[in-house]
Amino acid sequence: MKGFMTEMSKKVNRASQMLLILFFIIAFVSTVYQVFSRFVLQSSLIQNMLPMVDFSVFNLSWIEELIRYLFVWIVFLGIGMVYKSKEHAQVEILLHYLPEKWKGKLQVLVEVINSAVFLFLIVYGWSILKFTSQQISPSMGLNMTLIYGAVFVCSLICLLHSFVNILGLVVEKEEKAEMVQAGAAKENPHLGS
Repeated sequence: MKGFMTEMSKKVNRASQMLLILFFIIAFVSTVYQVFSRFVLQSSLIQNMLPMVDFSVFNLSWIEELIRYLFVWIVFLGIGMVYKSKEHAQVEILLHYLPEKWKGKLQVLVEVINSAVFLFLIVYGWSILKFTSQQISPSMGLNMTLIYGAVFVCSLICLLHSFVNILGLVVEKEEKAEMVQAGAAKENPHLGS
């Protein structure tokens, strides 16, 4: 089970990385195009050189909306990736001062709390998706479910990563207990009999 979930977590993370890169490229190219069409094509120098051409047709109003929505998805996909790599902000002071036997339990508790938050976001994210299914974006005419779906997808991804983290902590605890038992059996071979 742990192997399957770990592999699934890795594949989801890899897909998130690919989508994030694609969205960044599209947002970057769109931003460069928007800046070029506004500040170069519509500059007084170009207007004076080519007065017969109306360059305002190259200024597309929907690109700004596209960039904004892409950044929403970039942020939420990034949250899942950062959570998987455990590079998010954490308060670790308590973890550093706890005895070794309590550290694992605290880490599991934190992951369980995180999972509960992700479940909450999934449930209420689904409710938001139902509510926004009738809303349409002003410039692009997109169903707003596509944009608000970022919260729902991010929560699903983070829940998967959290579940894998919990499994990893539990398996690590069991492996440590087995190592301690094996070490004790080597020191005193009469314990097993």
